[in-house]
Amino acid sequence: MIKKPISADSHITEPPHCYVDYIDPKFRARAPRMERLDKIGDAFIIEGLVSPIPMGLVAAAGKDPSQITTHGVAFEDLWRSGWDAKFRVADQERDGVAAEFIYPTVGMMLCNHPDFDFKKACFDAYNRWLQEYCGEAPDRLYGLAQVSMRTPEDGVAEIIHARDMGFKGVMMPGNPAVEDYDSSVYDKVWAVAVECDMPLSFH
Repeated sequence: MIKKPISADSHITEPPHCYVDYIDPKFRARAPRMERLDKIGDAFIIEGLVSPIPMGLVAAAGKDPSQITTHGVAFEDLWRSGWDAKFRVADQERDGVAAEFIYPTVGMMLCNHPDFDFKKACFDAYNRWLQEYCGEAPDRLYGLAQVSMRTPEDGVAEIIHARDMGFKGVMMPGNPAVEDYDSSVYDKVWAVAVECDMPLSFH
């Protein structure tokens, strides 16, 4: 019997409504949003980050490297399975993949955002959207939630909530708000991650 492989490092393509529709209403006016920019094409604009995030560069699945460009790429021209789970499962079948652990794409840039309250609101929105995406095939689409780590206590609560939402792991910002991760204040975070059987990834 031939066993299909599992991808341990796949990525999503956040759609235009990912943050705007799923974010806490008090942050909606500031939510990351997609705009069509001259010479760049569709890009996410994020308050507090200097440069827009061109979708043609960060969501290049299915393209030959010579075709990857930051210029003039429209969201609707991107590989649909990046944001439509039905197409993702069909691609898994075509590629002979049993399942995927799914990481963010635009969300990786948000890991570095200096405003931790805003970052948490964005991560919460992304997690709500991703939960729906993975709900299409929960035995094949294994989402990793994003947690803000505003405080160690927040980290504990966010990991537990991520587990309760059905996620299989979490991505954490490489630079937490309080102290470096080698501090003992994070012992409770590592303990709950083990208790919840939630692998941790850092960016």
